[in-house]
Amino acid sequence: MNENWQRERERRQAIRELAELQPGDRAAKTILERLDGLERLDREHPISVCNLSLEKLSELPKEPHVIGCWIIRDANIPEPWRTRFTVALGPAARVAQGFYWQDWADFLQAWERDLGHVEQHRRELDDD
Repeated sequence: MNENWQRERERRQAIRELAELQPGDRAAKTILERLDGLERLDREHPISVCNLSLEKLSELPKEPHVIGCWIIRDANIPEPWRTRFTVALGPAARVAQGFYWQDWADFLQAWERDLGHVEQHRRELDDD
C-alpha cells in the first residue's frame, strides 16, 4: 500500500470512530488529535495536492456507460480524492472504465457531512 492509501485509510477510520460519538464526548479528543496529525502530515509532507472545492469536484466530467448509467473515469479524479474515494467506497461494484457517478456524488455529500461533524466535535471540545 502506498503512503496516500495508508493516510486515507487512517483518516476514514478516525472519521468512522468519530461518527459514533456525540459532539462534546471527551472520547473524541484522541480521535481529533489523530485527525490533526494527519492534517499536519498533509501540510508538511504532501503526497498530492488538489485545490478543487467540493463543488468543483462534483463538476468533474462524467460520461454515459453502455449499461445505462453515468460513470466517472478513475483518471478524471485527482489525488488525493481518488484514493480518499476508493478507501471510503471499499470493495464496491464498479465498471472497468471507472466508478459509478452516483457513488462519487454520494461520497462528496458524505464528505461534506463528515467534515461538518468533525468541526462540531472541535467546537464542542473547544468550548469546555
